[in-house]
Amino acid sequence: MKIIFILLLIANMVAYVTGTTLHPDQGSMVQAPVVLNPEKIVLLPIDENCLEWVGLDEEQLQYGETVLSEIVPEQSYRLEEAANTTMYWVYIPPLPNKEAANRMINKLRNLGIVSFRVREDSQWKNAVSLGKFHDNDEALRQLKEIERKGITGATIEGRDVTLMKIVIYNPTPTMKEQVQKLVEQFEGTRLIQSQCERL
Repeated sequence: MKIIFILLLIANMVAYVTGTTLHPDQGSMVQAPVVLNPEKIVLLPIDENCLEWVGLDEEQLQYGETVLSEIVPEQSYRLEEAANTTMYWVYIPPLPNKEAANRMINKLRNLGIVSFRVREDSQWKNAVSLGKFHDNDEALRQLKEIERKGITGATIEGRDVTLMKIVIYNPTPTMKEQVQKLVEQFEGTRLIQSQCERL
């Protein structure tokens, strides 16, 4: 009995190692089944732990994505349109040249106004941006604050913009912490924890 058991054990080990099995009906060795047409296998989307950085306008997106690429690998996130909205831009219209724009920037810095930026594209070259706001009342408050500090000539313009979001797949705890710190620097944006599908 021991000998039969040992022989069966050895036969099973050989069958396992060689990838063949004993077919019970025929009593002979046959090749294990092979997967046919592996190229037709489709992976279904799966739920993943995601972060969504929402509310980014065009300027914020450009800068945000540049900084984000240092924290999160490029293949681990994607950009998506989130919503269309009207935003209110507080700005000083284009100044005659870059030197005049630089003088205005220095004046703003001395007054403690730090949220500005010189536009470089053709239509807005040498304009100084003092902020974009989701609410007209917020924009008016900013304009009044600037005027109270002695800056004249600033104006408000409503603009239709497409807000974007950055979806970050399966972030590590360290990534989450770094992204949260980054998001805090972008006014009007926020970070949402979500479950999402990766296509």
